[in-house]
Amino acid sequence: MDKEFRDFKKQVREAVANYMQSEGCSCCEDREHDNHKTALAKLLKIPKYPDGSGYDFSKYRSNAKK
Repeated sequence: MDKEFRDFKKQVREAVANYMQSEGCSCCEDREHDNHKTALAKLLKIPKYPDGSGYDFSKYRSNAKK
């Protein structure tokens, strides 16, 4: 495994851990939730919704309609 891939895995692992920690209902989400979501989207090259309102993670879910 090359260094670039190991570094990427480390970044993704950390981004997922940060995001999961900040998950919750909208009334108790950690203030950093949006920052963590953006970090994950950028690492994974998730496109934004056409209206720019957020990142379209849903199309990559395991139960997403194809």
